[in-house]
Amino acid sequence: MNKLTAFSCVIARILAVGLFFTSGTEKIFQYSENVSTMAQNGVPALFLPLVILLEVGGSIAIACGFLTRFTSVFMAAFSIIAGFLFYQGFTLPHLIVWLKNASCAAGFILLVINGPGHWSVDYWISTRFRFNKTNRIGNSAG
Repeated sequence: MNKLTAFSCVIARILAVGLFFTSGTEKIFQYSENVSTMAQNGVPALFLPLVILLEVGGSIAIACGFLTRFTSVFMAAFSIIAGFLFYQGFTLPHLIVWLKNASCAAGFILLVINGPGHWSVDYWISTRFRFNKTNRIGNSAG
């Protein structure tokens, strides 16, 4: 992977999660309003801390390339589920927001398939453990 591709992967990861990070932090500062919105849509308030954790923590993890594939699965599922729960109706604004959620899910699915790229914590960990495993095998034989 060349440097331009690796850099592009970092930018793509950051762009993919910007919306979710912003939304999650907004949920922290507007907690009671979000509890009301969830109740109006039949979603128990006990899910709000989990949503905040996924949106904020998951965004930071994906931006850094840490547990990228694992977290992206949950972000994709969340995008689709949230679309069905909160953007019901047959108006153009509802359709546009639902399609935005579907587009986000598609981006996360691509991260699941392709991984985070070389400039990521996941890649650093994989190369670090690969080196240690090879090094231990070589040392134990000698």
